[in-house]
Amino acid sequence: MDRYEKILESIEDPVVVVDREGNVIYTNQAGYTLKSQIGFSNFNNLIAYPLNLNFVKKGMSVKGIFFEVDDSKFLIDVFPLEEEGFTLLIRDITRFIEMEETSKKEGLIVTISKLLSSIFHDMKGPIGGIKGAAQLLKEDIQDMELIDDILYEVKRIENLINEITVITKPLKLFKKYNNIHKVIDEAIKTVEKQYKEIKFERLYDPSLPDLYIDPDYMHRVFVNIIRNGIEAVEGKGKISISTGISWDKVYSPKGNKVYVRIKDSGRGVPEEMVDKLFIPFVSGKKGGMGIGLSSSYKIVKEHGGILRYLGDATFEILLPIPERSEK
Repeated sequence: MDRYEKILESIEDPVVVVDREGNVIYTNQAGYTLKSQIGFSNFNNLIAYPLNLNFVKKGMSVKGIFFEVDDSKFLIDVFPLEEEGFTLLIRDITRFIEMEETSKKEGLIVTISKLLSSIFHDMKGPIGGIKGAAQLLKEDIQDMELIDDILYEVKRIENLINEITVITKPLKLFKKYNNIHKVIDEAIKTVEKQYKEIKFERLYDPSLPDLYIDPDYMHRVFVNIIRNGIEAVEGKGKISISTGISWDKVYSPKGNKVYVRIKDSGRGVPEEMVDKLFIPFVSGKKGGMGIGLSSSYKIVKEHGGILRYLGDATFEILLPIPERSEK
């Protein structure tokens, strides 16, 4: 055994060297141990997967490729070996993910306590409104405005519960093909009557294909983000909504996603809040629960999309364009 082979054998993580066709040239002892643990077939799939990536085929180094086999999870680093093939460094991250899950469970009681406190705090307003309107209604049973006030406050509670449900329970989507502009327009109609001093600017790409989405859930996403913008400008200003094909280098390099950008005329999200925008029960607004953006993030993710803050008071939603086989 030469010096370099001794070095490779001393590495605790599996190291595999393959030729350009994917045939194994060398495996260190940790690699043989992994093969016996997950089985010959799974081991071969683990090695073959990164070699099919375009960047690897072009001879580039790629790090942190995620691959899952049954209950085991791995990160693979691939390095080109001149003209001979590739060196694969495989790291088993199953234990680290399990530790992370354990940590999350340990913090669950604190999270639930915070959730309940926030819920009760947010419900005080509408419940107080219902109580006051009901007391006045006793004096004048024919006062329809009081009945409207009660229904409005009940709706506020219902919306609050719906947003929490989105975060805490699995979603059941009822997808169908929809014109995304119609869904956006319906969301605008939901809020524009309430906010007379908000100007809505539509910058739509009319050539966009229909998207395979749940229109009710996506309507909720657009309403949440539009309301977020309206609150940012305190009910007076402009909301611009633009759409088009995304050519984002990371999320849509093949132009296979549609973007929806919602920009308000406000100052934008404070820098210290940007990294916390989509975390449940974290809000930069006084008295806010921070569940609107969190539930929106989950809905978009369930659609195979991306919701992110671009800066300059602009939120972007990326939604996949259906493959031909889906139609």
